[in-house]
Amino acid sequence: MDSCEYVELGEICDCYDGTHQTPKYVDNGVPFVSVENIKNIYNTKKYISYVAFDEYKVKPQKGDLFMTRIGDIGTCAIVDSNEDLAYYVTLSLLRPNKKVLNSRFLKHMIESKYGKKELNKRILHTANPIKINLGDIPKIKLHIPSLQVQEYIVSILDKFDTLVNDIKSGLPKEIEERQKQYEYYRERLLSFKKS
Repeated sequence: MDSCEYVELGEICDCYDGTHQTPKYVDNGVPFVSVENIKNIYNTKKYISYVAFDEYKVKPQKGDLFMTRIGDIGTCAIVDSNEDLAYYVTLSLLRPNKKVLNSRFLKHMIESKYGKKELNKRILHTANPIKINLGDIPKIKLHIPSLQVQEYIVSILDKFDTLVNDIKSGLPKEIEERQKQYEYYRERLLSFKKS
């Protein structure tokens, strides 16, 4: 890739959705996540059987990204282990081509103003609840710099994100200021505008 290419997500990332059927829940088994678990995908209280999970064609892998696509659209979570994890149709599983796309960079990009704007172009606003069709997610156009630049941007944004979340037990004003600072730098680092 050149220093910063403008590409459709589907060229560098595979997109899948979860089961369309409400599963039969069990007391123990494979953790089952949906849009309601996006803030902490490993803290679900719902489980499906291993037999039901075996029917999944695409199973999450470390480095994949979940993105909400029904109701709340564009909130992301990184899959950071290879533990079994079942997922519902309200989530899209994004599997970046690791040779050209860092999943943490993709998370920051999708959650930026630019990413939200790209998603908004394809959201079905008349649906109830609102949603984005799985087939429209690969059409999102993003600026993708080299992996080295992505990793540099991620290192900065992750530090701000950690700082914001570590401070949450403390001063609300400080949280607000750090959140604004994080958003400012996220937007600046991900804008890729030529001077």
